[in-house]
Amino acid sequence: MGSVVPNPREFSQQEPGQLPVVYVRQSTPLQVNAHQESQLRQYALGERAREIGWPAERIRTIDADLGESASEKARGERGGFREMCDLIARDHVGGIFGIEVSRLARNTMEWFQLLDLCRRHDTVLVEDCHIYCPSRDDDSLVLGIKGTVSAAELSFIRARMEGGKRNKALRGELYSRVPIGFVRDGSTLRKDPDARVQAAIATVFARFRQAGSARQATMLLREAGEDVPSRRHPGAALEWGPARYERVYRILTNPAMGGAYAYGFKRGVGHGAPLRPVQERWDILQPEKHEGYVSWAEWLEVQEQLARNHMAPDGARGAAREGSALLQGLAVCGGCGLPMTVYYSKTGWGYECRKRDAARRRGGCWSTGGKRVDAEVARLFLDAVTPAGVEAARQAACDVAERGLRALRRWELDLEHCRYEARLAERRYKQVDPDNRLIAATLEREWEKALRAEKAAQEALEAARARQPAAPAPAVFEGLGARLSQVWGASSTTMRERKRLLACLLDEVTIELARQEREIMATLRWRGGQIDEITLPMLAGSPTPRRDERSTVELVRKLSCFYNDRETAKVLTRQGRRTARGLDFTAELVGSLRRRHGIAPYQPDGDEPVLMGVADVAKEIGVSDDTIYRWIREGLVPVAQPDIEGAPLRIRMTPTLRERFREAPPEGFVPLAVAMDRLGVTRQTVWERIKAGRLDSCHVTRGKTRGLYVRLPVEDELPLLRGLNGDGG
Repeated sequence: MGSVVPNPREFSQQEPGQLPVVYVRQSTPLQVNAHQESQLRQYALGERAREIGWPAERIRTIDADLGESASEKARGERGGFREMCDLIARDHVGGIFGIEVSRLARNTMEWFQLLDLCRRHDTVLVEDCHIYCPSRDDDSLVLGIKGTVSAAELSFIRARMEGGKRNKALRGELYSRVPIGFVRDGSTLRKDPDARVQAAIATVFARFRQAGSARQATMLLREAGEDVPSRRHPGAALEWGPARYERVYRILTNPAMGGAYAYGFKRGVGHGAPLRPVQERWDILQPEKHEGYVSWAEWLEVQEQLARNHMAPDGARGAAREGSALLQGLAVCGGCGLPMTVYYSKTGWGYECRKRDAARRRGGCWSTGGKRVDAEVARLFLDAVTPAGVEAARQAACDVAERGLRALRRWELDLEHCRYEARLAERRYKQVDPDNRLIAATLEREWEKALRAEKAAQEALEAARARQPAAPAPAVFEGLGARLSQVWGASSTTMRERKRLLACLLDEVTIELARQEREIMATLRWRGGQIDEITLPMLAGSPTPRRDERSTVELVRKLSCFYNDRETAKVLTRQGRRTARGLDFTAELVGSLRRRHGIAPYQPDGDEPVLMGVADVAKEIGVSDDTIYRWIREGLVPVAQPDIEGAPLRIRMTPTLRERFREAPPEGFVPLAVAMDRLGVTRQTVWERIKAGRLDSCHVTRGKTRGLYVRLPVEDELPLLRGLNGDGG
């Protein structure tokens, strides 16, 4: 295999500029740091180059790709490989040395590109005992086969490794990382012996049961000042910090918390997307593999709750919110069977089908107000839970007390840990040689820091005990069942709590409309399978007649002679007028009012000049608004304006007005300053003579000297004009 060269020095007789290159590479940083035999062999190839005949000073070693995999990195990302290819392309390389030349590139594309470069520039490839010349057909064939086998070897190695990993995972013994709250115990997991960690994990699940959602549980943890453990990366030490949503969510969704072994998490099912069924999230899932923080059944209930909390496009229920609609996530359309969404308006709230617009053509979907339906559902719910109200209250009191004890236990564990750290710092300080003041001073500061932390933990525990509510007396529960409606309607009971209580017993509420009977029917499906029905009469429709104010109608009639609907709406808004339904006027509402009262829209006559606003006139002529307003004040631009408060100015765009604005001055016209000097009068006098018609004027919009231009009279008339000034000046 390859060309065995009895006298290899002929390959070293290259052009003077060509160099031997020793390419050194290892795939991973672990190989570079811990397994260096291959690296040493590759560096030793420089001796092989000297044996062939290259001088030692010409040998080039490229080792920039140590720790870079040739199978995963493209040639553009491996700096050493890119440098070697650039040298070959510039015809600076006579030979490339490697232990196994096919490992220069472990994918087919890069390998054959390298061979093509070597073939074009007569570069040889040298192994321990073989020299290959890619420009020779036989060597090129052998190198092509070696490169293909090398690329295939990677898939074989990867398949063997994945098979071994999967076989170990099927036994439940493969752990790429240990979840928070657990430690390795041989081939399985056990709870972390640190009581603080166990208490923190248990608190996360308790807060989720209390709040009903991961985000609300996170907020409760932060409000209570309860920290959550985490690791920066696998194998790192535990770190304690404030609760964050990502940390809480990982704890809640990790199967290890329910005592299960899971391997092969499938991407795309994280907390940003609706949760898949539990069995579809991992390739391998083995329940009851070790002790968990909750039972497997309870962990599955947590996953179901998290799945319901996701608002998916297909109508998932979603987490309970603070909105006033009690049946959020429970209401189902009786016409098409799709979940109904909640809408809010100024008068209240209601429910409508998601496909209402698409299904309206078939007459299958509709919407309804929610106040009466919610009241009836709440009444049936309270009737159902009243017999068990006392027992539920006792259980709630026990739960509150248990949460209080759990919170106190957390502060007690923190205090115990701080005491341990203080005693440990004290022992370290006492064991050091007193004469070694450098170390003793450091240990003394650490001891003082630990004592301060112990004092802070003691104060926090005392504050938590002071906040602990007292246990309710037995007399509190007497007659509680009859007062459940008061508790339900109390201002301290939030809508989120009401919705969560309702969802504990109700699966769904189907709402449909009986148009013939003019009734609204709601069917309640309880968790136990019982079905109740509610029938409510439709409210008699009493639409408010549209009675437009007479003054508003007359005003619109006047304005329509001058303005379009959009500008008419602006005038009405400036005067504070509203529609018959109390809405602000818009162009559409003005048009509707005109059509109801037979008022024609604004349309200029064919021979009549168009009425335009000041801004439109200025834009069309090419001057500023101030210029138009100044000409209006001087009386040079006639305006049409109705005698109506808030009505804007209107200007008739006549040909005469257009002629007064030019891009260049006509012949015989001079700027205003020149005219003042020639006539010997003031600016105001010139404006008055222009208004009186004794002087022709125009406004120049372009050029260096823009503004008012005046045509002076002939020389014989100048004395007469000066005499008209009164003083001859």
